[in-house]
Amino acid sequence: MKIFLSHASESKPLVRQLTEPLPAHVSIWLDRDAMAPGQRFDRRIRAAIERECDFVLVFVDEHALASDWVRQETAMALQRQVALQRTFVIPVLLREVQGALASLGLDPQETLYLDATDLSDAGIAASARTLAEELFKHCSMLVETLRNADRRRLLDDWAGELTEFQQAAFRWQASMQHSLAVLSGNQEAFDHVRDTLAEYNRVADRFIPRLALHRDRITAAWHDRRSLCEDMRDLVAAVEVDVYRGALFRLNEVLGALQRLADGGAATPEEIARLDTEKDALTQAARTALERVSADSADLIGDLARELED
Repeated sequence: MKIFLSHASESKPLVRQLTEPLPAHVSIWLDRDAMAPGQRFDRRIRAAIERECDFVLVFVDEHALASDWVRQETAMALQRQVALQRTFVIPVLLREVQGALASLGLDPQETLYLDATDLSDAGIAASARTLAEELFKHCSMLVETLRNADRRRLLDDWAGELTEFQQAAFRWQASMQHSLAVLSGNQEAFDHVRDTLAEYNRVADRFIPRLALHRDRITAAWHDRRSLCEDMRDLVAAVEVDVYRGALFRLNEVLGALQRLADGGAATPEEIARLDTEKDALTQAARTALERVSADSADLIGDLARELED
């Protein structure tokens, strides 16, 4: 975690006392201490606030209110806070000054600040402990926010690819609803079957090899929710075994018979009736498997999404 310290130079000794006890994993950006020779001060500060630091501590006293640098740094930090949509600016009050927060653009009604106005040795030590605790709390919240953002991305990737696969599968299954006599004798209907199959194969060829990857990512990200992980494993198995290698794969048997009829192959009415019966059974089995997987996936994705909101 990297912290930018905005303060007046007159207050530097006190700022050091308050921040020196911070844990070793907290990196401090203390104006000139963090600059290399020859760097432009204004550009380096902007880069630190906008790109490098996780939080900005603004140490507020009468010297800070008189400092153009503190005002500029606070303004930049507040802009960054709006962009991040999270706590980024943490004021630390060193001395009671009337209207100090408002003078720096901080809303006194909405801004939580740390009170470090007790300048006795015991007071400074207590303020240093409080500062460390507050930073730990905000850091924990930041880590959880980033973790949830990463989990949201994983969930969106999985849900998007699964939905695309399901839609392609439903379209192919639906294209087989007509009788074989209609499909083999109507070029437009036959072309529709062939086109939806080609689209399904395109989607499946990309999606099915990624099933294990999606399963492993989701179960790792939600490792503390055992029941959800089990549901994810069951769903992936159902997609691959029951749908892809099961009901939809068996539809290819119908496709072979349809192709022969479309090519002018001879078949008795009894044979066509038998094939139609088989086709209807297979298309219904495919639809049943798809509907079951769709319902299970909607429930699981909803449960995973609610975990991100809690």
